[in-house]
Amino acid sequence: YITENMVGHKLGEFAPTRTFRGHSGNLTERSTGLK
Repeated sequence: YITENMVGHKLGEFAPTRTFRGHSGNLTERSTGLK
């Protein structure tokens, strides 16, 4: 699980890691909805 603050400025680095909890093609949308 990744917090929104980490995703905010490290979205590019955590992109592959976030794939398991959301859609790999909608990382930006997922992070916005997380807040």
